Amino acid sequence: MRITNAGIIGNAFFNQGLSFDPSFEYPPGSGMECLNYAALWVGARLPSGEIRVSGGPNLEWRPTLDPEDRVRTITRRELGTQRLVDDDGDGRVDEEWLDGKDNDGDGRIDEDLGLDADQIATASYSDDELGSVLEPGGETHLPLHLSVRQTAMAWGASGFDNVAGLHFEITNRGAGPLLDVYVGLYADLDSRLRSDRLGHLNDRVKREGVLSPPVNEGTLAFTAGSVPFRRPCVSQIAGEYVCLYDGVASSGLPTVAVLPLDHTTDPLALIPEGQLYAAAPGGVSFRSSAFLPPASSAVGPAPILDPERYDALRGARQNAPLDALGDYSTLVSCGPFQMRPGTTIEFTAALIAGPNPDSVRETAKRLLVMYHGVTMNLLPDSLPASERDQYRSGATGTFGHEGCVEPPPGVVFVHDPHCTDLLNEALPDLRLPPDPTVYRYGHCVWTNADCNWCTGINGNETRVHWLDPGATAPAPLQRATAGDHAARVEWDNLPEVLFASGHLGPLVKRVVGYRVYKLYDWRNRESLLPPRRNWALARAFSMMPGDTSNGEEPLSAVTDSALDYAEILYEQKHYGIGRYAYSDSQVHDGFDYIFRITTVVEVEVSTPGGVRPTRLEGSISASFDDLVVPAAQARKSASQVWVVPNPYRARADWERPPIVGDPFTRHIDFMGLPQARCTIKIWTLAGDFVAQVDHDGRSGNGEASWNLISRNGQDIESGIYLFTVDSSIGHTVGRFVVIR
Repeated sequence: MRITNAGIIGNAFFNQGLSFDPSFEYPPGSGMECLNYAALWVGARLPSGEIRVSGGPNLEWRPTLDPEDRVRTITRRELGTQRLVDDDGDGRVDEEWLDGKDNDGDGRIDEDLGLDADQIATASYSDDELGSVLEPGGETHLPLHLSVRQTAMAWGASGFDNVAGLHFEITNRGAGPLLDVYVGLYADLDSRLRSDRLGHLNDRVKREGVLSPPVNEGTLAFTAGSVPFRRPCVSQIAGEYVCLYDGVASSGLPTVAVLPLDHTTDPLALIPEGQLYAAAPGGVSFRSSAFLPPASSAVGPAPILDPERYDALRGARQNAPLDALGDYSTLVSCGPFQMRPGTTIEFTAALIAGPNPDSVRETAKRLLVMYHGVTMNLLPDSLPASERDQYRSGATGTFGHEGCVEPPPGVVFVHDPHCTDLLNEALPDLRLPPDPTVYRYGHCVWTNADCNWCTGINGNETRVHWLDPGATAPAPLQRATAGDHAARVEWDNLPEVLFASGHLGPLVKRVVGYRVYKLYDWRNRESLLPPRRNWALARAFSMMPGDTSNGEEPLSAVTDSALDYAEILYEQKHYGIGRYAYSDSQVHDGFDYIFRITTVVEVEVSTPGGVRPTRLEGSISASFDDLVVPAAQARKSASQVWVVPNPYRARADWERPPIVGDPFTRHIDFMGLPQARCTIKIWTLAGDFVAQVDHDGRSGNGEASWNLISRNGQDIESGIYLFTVDSSIGHTVGRFVVIR
């Protein structure tokens, strides 16, 4: 899925011919797209009563012009990414955010991140950069003076590798308050092939409600007037979404949905005396809407102008009928919020893809539990176990007191923080007196605001979202380089370091070895990379003596024992890229290859027959940018240049199947070029100058490609062509034949 730093998720520019990255492709490499684009929308009312909305895809969000202000990606295999771990030893945990800056002032950058997923992509932007304010044509954009930190998340574990999590932190950095703020994710969902420009016009939608499996939160126990109060705590999380699928049942195209998950809440909204001062809803709730393009439906047309978008965000705009065929878009939104200058609200949602609506529903159930996470005891507790009325002593997440409540400046009110009246109903033999407590700015009171004792038990006051969905072994850091009829793949020992330091989790019993995968089969290519089934296992290496169950070779055979360790990491020796190296000679010059390393670990799985060891392997994660192309070695003279293939007959074996965005994959290659800067010129037999290719062979690469396009941008015709090569170490002339 494509991530931008302009408030746009996916590729809104594909149909405009400006960009051909996958937007939200499922399955990977299939060429099936689930999304045109999704965009963050934020609408608010100014104190003057004016309504404004900031949102995509009209580029109303923009980053600064600083080259460092860009999308950044990182995976959990990299340093400083372990969650709830003090990676940099400064006594703080996960205090950095991936932005290339020193957020904690220790002179180091992005060194203690704490990833919630196997891979994240981050970006920051605002709605008042010059380019967003001076929007050409259409409605002039008037900013709300908001800044956004956006995090996109992806997982490799089976059952969650079809999910993209999205988290937004939105800050009011203007001088005045923003009233009745609504936040949403507008998604122009699709179900079509990349090559089918009209495939999104026959989509269908339906509204779905989903309820997670029961989640055991623990057992609540306290005393009230010396009477024990004990209750098991079990939660079920509800969700609602609109899912989209193709209108042709037999098409095999995927289903996609946006599942809203969470937003900022304010416990003041749950307290009668404090409701007027709440800055957010008291609980999580969303609105889900569906729209059709204005040109195709008079009922529920997609909102365009700010007043229309604001009404849609607050749920006041008519929806499109759900029984039509068309290019549907959906909106999930929440609010209202009140934002004083400097305050931040957060919003979380996820995109889910699947082969059909049923599979999306099952993924949504699991995802609700995964996001719900666990509560942890991160603040010190004071538990007066000897007190008769423990329920009055609730603090830092004990005895139902889930949060510390503080009113805004200038507000004072009196409230019972223990829900005593409700407790008297649960224990009718008691007549517990109320405990009126003064709430004022500058002092927070630990409160059972929702009158639910199960939301604050055992001192677990901090909810940690995004459970780890499975033991996905992190891949090592790697590097692949091309040679002459060879490719060299090198990697480090980071997975072993993470295991030895306990950062792979209690289920992992040992790191077993590594596997090298190679992509060289480009058949059935519908996207930039072909389907996963086109990957082949090139080699497998094991750390276990005598392990040959999958054709493994000893890891020691590819270990560079002379390479010194690079650093001490988590009290372990971390050897850099080059610790292990494998050279593949089964490659051809001029052909495209991608190599990826996966890690194999052993875990113990409970079965009816007892605990048994099972091996798990990490996922293959690659991009088109990982291409390596072996090339002929540069020569010390200019007299040995030749052309492959010669003759060229309509196509060559090394050509990738052309697709939208990569249509000109054909080429011939000049091989044996001199070890110097050189200029290749192509001529017709009549002496007409056809094209020029500049090449630098000083690094040892003696091969250069030409795409058979003339300098005038035209396809060349069949015929005999001459070429000349000029360099500082010589001149040569040759010929080749093209048969179209």
